[in-house]
Amino acid sequence: MATPATNDNYQQHQLPNTQHAALIREFGEPEVMIYQDGVDIPELQDDQVLVKVAYAGINPVDYKTRQGKGWGAENIQKQKFDNNQPAILGFDVSGTVVDSNSDEFAIGDRVAALTFTGGCYAQYVAVDTKMLAKVPENVTLEQAGALPCIGQTALQFVEFADIKEGEHVVINAPAGGVGHLLIQLLMHKVATNNIKVTVICSPEKYAKLAEVIDKSKLAGWIDYTKDKAFPDLQADVLLDLVGDEAGVRALSVLKSGARVNVLPTIWVDKLKEAGEQKSLEVSGYKAQRSGDDMARVLQQVADGQLTLKIQKIYPLSEVVAAHHELQKGDAFGKIVLAASE
Repeated sequence: MATPATNDNYQQHQLPNTQHAALIREFGEPEVMIYQDGVDIPELQDDQVLVKVAYAGINPVDYKTRQGKGWGAENIQKQKFDNNQPAILGFDVSGTVVDSNSDEFAIGDRVAALTFTGGCYAQYVAVDTKMLAKVPENVTLEQAGALPCIGQTALQFVEFADIKEGEHVVINAPAGGVGHLLIQLLMHKVATNNIKVTVICSPEKYAKLAEVIDKSKLAGWIDYTKDKAFPDLQADVLLDLVGDEAGVRALSVLKSGARVNVLPTIWVDKLKEAGEQKSLEVSGYKAQRSGDDMARVLQQVADGQLTLKIQKIYPLSEVVAAHHELQKGDAFGKIVLAASE
């Protein structure tokens, strides 16, 4: 084991043998998550650090995994349930390094990561160093814990969309977790690349956008709650953060041959079929875990280029209530768990 410099507050011998964590033993409703004590603290592998969790962000992928949907659930089924073992959800983490098998991260470092291996709904989690980034001094652990999934996704998604000079971009759900960061990145392109941006959202969410962008710079707003027929904007790009029927409905704003980039990749085939007559180019995107991208987006928050909104913080012991809140789908920004003792 590497022996990096240590902070007196985090000597390894002070670590407990067990922890509190939220376990699941089956897929289902939020109530399948059981908060309990006596859970083993993970053992470190090579190039991993042990993080004492301060905050764990929750994301739609968390509750979809809990319901038994998608790649996260498949991994849990194979690696845990098939071996009669419980699983711990949670892909976003911020906290402090308390043990390290790495020369890059020392005990006492404040760090954040997007893991994709779960385990963050706990007091301690082992994280691969290639996923980790140090948290800048002027960014709180609360902010850092809310940021990993939505920050890396927004950053990567806008680059994946490859928006050209002068193009008209339409985005739905611009006030959600990913959306409220993505709309800020798009507005930067309004200023630098002369693109146009139209948003699709409710009046309540449209009002909230004033907290993160200058709405006067938007090309338009479509109120999906009352506009039965969306306008034919002849737009070049749709950034679809919703999918399903909402995604299909949004296709009417596009010109023939337009590009559709959809984040919930499960809806790609449905949107391709719906957009056949317009010869739409539909692509799905799944965020890639990256310590470098984690560092980039943390720095953008530190520099004031991105404003991060946190709707509510729940104690880890109230993870069931937090999932119920997230599933309502009306959060502005992020819901975060605090992993206090």
